Amino acid sequence: MNEVLEQLRTALRARTPRERWLAVVALCIGAFLGVRGIWIEPAHANSRRIELQIETQKTQVLRAIQLAGDMRRLQAALTQVEALIIPGQKTDLFTLLESLATQAGLTPNQIDSVKPQPPSSNARYPETRVEVRLKGTTLEQVVRLLHKIESARLHLIVRSLRITTRGKKSQVLDVSFSVSSFERA
Repeated sequence: MNEVLEQLRTALRARTPRERWLAVVALCIGAFLGVRGIWIEPAHANSRRIELQIETQKTQVLRAIQLAGDMRRLQAALTQVEALIIPGQKTDLFTLLESLATQAGLTPNQIDSVKPQPPSSNARYPETRVEVRLKGTTLEQVVRLLHKIESARLHLIVRSLRITTRGKKSQVLDVSFSVSSFERA
C-alpha cells in the first residue's frame, strides 16, 4: 500500500501545480459522486418509498374510519329494522295486503291476484313473499296502497313494481308488485 502511495506522490510531484489542482478537483468530484451513489441516492430513494407508504397508510386509515362510520350507521338501521320484526310472529301477508288495499280505496274486483313467490334462503330472517296484481286502478289508489305498505306496523318491503296503462291516454292502470315480510328465527 505504501508503495502505491509513494508512486502516486511521485507522479503528482512531476506535474505542474495546475495539473495537481485539476487532479485534486477530479478526485474530489469522484469522491463526491461515489458517496452520492453509494449512500445519498439509496437513502433518498428509501425516503421517497417510505413517504409513499405513509401516504398509502394515511389513505387506508381514512378509508377505515369512513367504513367504521358506515358500519355504525348500518348497524343502527339494522337495529331499527329488527325492532319491527317481532320474533316468532307469523305474518299472514295475504290478509294484511287485502286489508291495506281496502284501506287504500281498492275494491275486491281490482285485486286480480295475490300469489306466493319463492322466498330468499335467509335462515336468520325467514321471508314470506307474494306477487300482487291489480287491474283497473288509478294512480292515486296505487300511491295510497304503497304508502300503506310502507307505513304498516310490520316491516314490509316492496321488491319490484311494474305499472302499465290501458291504452295510450288512459288514466286506468294495471299494477304488478311483489311484497316481502320477514320473521326473526
